[in-house]
Amino acid sequence: MSKIWYLLKCPEGKEQDWVRKYRGLAGRRALKEVVCFEYQRMMRYGGGWHLERRTLLPGYIFLSGEMPPAGEGEEELKGSHISMVFCGPLYMKTLCQRDNLVAMSKGIIKNGNPIVTSGPLKGREELIRRIDRHKRTAEIEIPLGTGKTQVTVGLEIYEKS
Repeated sequence: MSKIWYLLKCPEGKEQDWVRKYRGLAGRRALKEVVCFEYQRMMRYGGGWHLERRTLLPGYIFLSGEMPPAGEGEEELKGSHISMVFCGPLYMKTLCQRDNLVAMSKGIIKNGNPIVTSGPLKGREELIRRIDRHKRTAEIEIPLGTGKTQVTVGLEIYEKS
C-alpha cells in the first residue's frame, strides 16, 4: 500500500470546520491525515506590522491515506456531496516547516532577480512568478495533481539593488 493524497473541495472560509469534521474519520481504514495548509503574511494595522495566518488554497482541504487494493475502502470517504480529486504526492508538504504552515520568507532583489535569504522559498526562487512588495507577498507556481497552480505566500523584500 502506498500513501496517496486527495484534494477535497469545501465551502470557502469553512476549511477548519471541515478539517475537524474529517479528522473524526482519521485512523479508519483508508483515511490517515486531514490537512488545511496555511501561509504567513504581514498585515499592517494598529500602527504596526503583524504576522497573520491565511489559508493557502481557499475552499480546499487535503486528505491522505493508504491506497487500498483495487479501490477498496474509498467509498467511506466519498459521498454524493463530496468532490475529491486524486493529487498524488504533495509538494506543499516540502514548503511547510511545522504545523502545515508555509512560513514567511525574506529576501532581496538583485539585478531584477529575487534572491531569498531565509524561509521556505530559500533555494526555490524558480517557483516565484510575481512579487508584491507593498503587500509583502509572492505568487508561486506549484505542482498540484496533474497540473500546476498559483498560490500566494509571504515574502518580504528588504533590499533592492
